[in-house]
Amino acid sequence: MTFLLWDESMSVGVAEFDAHHRKLVDLVNTLFDAMKTGKGKEVMGKVLEELVAYSRYHFEAEEKLMRNYEYPAYITHRGEHEHLVEEVLALSQKFQAGDIFLSLDILNFLKEWLSKHILQSDMAYKEFFKQKGIR
Repeated sequence: MTFLLWDESMSVGVAEFDAHHRKLVDLVNTLFDAMKTGKGKEVMGKVLEELVAYSRYHFEAEEKLMRNYEYPAYITHRGEHEHLVEEVLALSQKFQAGDIFLSLDILNFLKEWLSKHILQSDMAYKEFFKQKGIR
């Protein structure tokens, strides 16, 4: 069973960003699979670090395109990115300190964090980039 399913309803119309989103979804699903098999503790630290790093990479790519094409909501979107990275980084640091463990609550937070950002914030730029000829 897949915890978070990426499908065409999550496509933002920019192939590069859709690929990035699939990778982020895969990372959340990796955590879910590890928890199901009792290997959450072994996997969580590494996957959270990768989630932070890959989120930064993805956000930088989005922001670069937004700046290049003068996306009107760039400042707001960049602020969301900063906040999201801070939240996942805080989770990673709490895990490294032994303050939290992988749980369904954490997985649901990550699922909500990612799906909400894609389906709401990122969808807001879909038509803008489409009109600019970005695919």
